[in-house]
Amino acid sequence: MSWLRKGPPRPPASPSPRRRTSPAAAVEAITDPAVPCEGLVLVADGIGGFDLCGRALAGAVRRAGLDYTTWVVRWGHGVGRWYADLTNAADCAARAGDVAETVRLFRARRPDAPIFLVGKSGGCAVMVQALERLDAADVERAVLLAPALSPGYDLTRALERVRRELVVFWSPLDVFFLGVGTGVFGTSDRVWGRGAGLVGFRTPGPADAPRRVEAYAKLRQVRWTPAMSLSGYFGGHLGPDSPRFLSRYVVPLLRVGGPPGG
Repeated sequence: MSWLRKGPPRPPASPSPRRRTSPAAAVEAITDPAVPCEGLVLVADGIGGFDLCGRALAGAVRRAGLDYTTWVVRWGHGVGRWYADLTNAADCAARAGDVAETVRLFRARRPDAPIFLVGKSGGCAVMVQALERLDAADVERAVLLAPALSPGYDLTRALERVRRELVVFWSPLDVFFLGVGTGVFGTSDRVWGRGAGLVGFRTPGPADAPRRVEAYAKLRQVRWTPAMSLSGYFGGHLGPDSPRFLSRYVVPLLRVGGPPGG
């Protein structure tokens, strides 16, 4: 994992994806007394190692004046290795374990600071599995952008581990990556078909288990609208990487209250 934070001192160079930072070392950096930290945002970008969304979100958080640490999770296999990122489920699970341990250690150090998780595309699988590994609802809110998970993925345990809500942004125009791409190469949870970022996640019906119905009350799904084009998100897969979209739609969610209904 690598880190970006608001204000000086300047962070060290990002480690190689093959030399990932341990959760303990990550928390040591995140909780540096020299840097104010009123909250933590953990970001897992999409496959391929370009981290476009993570860098853009770090900048958007900084411009919003939030004294948060934004930590970009280097969970993949390196730049251009998108197929390994998509298909190596065991490695994805291991990185999710690292994120969950980072949350636990940070919570122990800073019990009053809110924690937010943001996933983009393939990184959504890392964040959802990280939530599933937590023992308590230690995450204030989670945001999934164009998730490459299957629509039928059961979010029950992940939803139980967020205090407020899990917000999903999806678009019916994300056909190339989350329609054709996941149909040919599979989703992050190894299902061949459309991704949830194209059609949204399926929600439980009245006949489902009460626990699942209760958990899904924390799920809020936001469909792409033409109005979002004004923020640089035209409905395609790279749209959520737009700094203007992140500033307008995602950063307001990275507050303890957050805007009702987005």
